Amino acid sequence: MNKLQKQSLSIAALVLLLPAWWIAHLNTTFISSPFQVARLLPAFLSEGSTWYNIGVTLFRVVAGLMLGIVAGFIAAFAMNHSRLMREVLGYYVTSALRTPSAIAAILSVAIFKGSEFGYILVVAFITFPYMAVGLRDGLASADKGLAELGQIYHLGLFTQIRHVTAPFVAPYIFAALRNAHALAWKVIVVAEIFGAARVGFGAKFEHAWSYMLMDEVHLWLLVFMALVLFAEYGVIRRAEKFVFRWR
Repeated sequence: MNKLQKQSLSIAALVLLLPAWWIAHLNTTFISSPFQVARLLPAFLSEGSTWYNIGVTLFRVVAGLMLGIVAGFIAAFAMNHSRLMREVLGYYVTSALRTPSAIAAILSVAIFKGSEFGYILVVAFITFPYMAVGLRDGLASADKGLAELGQIYHLGLFTQIRHVTAPFVAPYIFAALRNAHALAWKVIVVAEIFGAARVGFGAKFEHAWSYMLMDEVHLWLLVFMALVLFAEYGVIRRAEKFVFRWR
């Protein structure tokens, strides 16, 4: 299947949502018409407050995800190089993996009283174990013989990481990053709603839902879906293609 066919199928999948949306609108009282939402969308996107709230949530996701990635990398290298650290950190990683997102969001909000750091920390807490497990598995799969060969030929640290270690761990990192990225968006919305945030996507969605402003609810959902899809296909997958262009 070539690139054009894949793009055509993706567009067709999105277009097929419109009749399903219209049927749902005709058979319920709380789903707005897709045409009504489309008519309101330009004015909604032209408002400065819309982009401000999107920016706040985006900052929380990016900051928390970066913190989770750094913590995951540190934990993975520690577990890979020390049996003691592997035993100790393994319990923390497993516990973080098994903690429901809603519970983590509620605890973070309760501990940090709805502060900005609390929103960032809950994203980091949920995403870090996926990065730790992914990188740990990648490091475990690396060819030890090639690493020893690099030491024999006195390869520099950067050269060895780039040409020996990175090709093994990169697929694991991107697989973990996709999972962590998806969870980051889910948990931040839950945290913003439970934390009674004043700004951010979750705050505006909760306000619209509480007052049954269904057109606004649909507008925020559309923007949220577009942002998540752009981050996935426009950023992460493009970066993945760039990294694996040697294939």
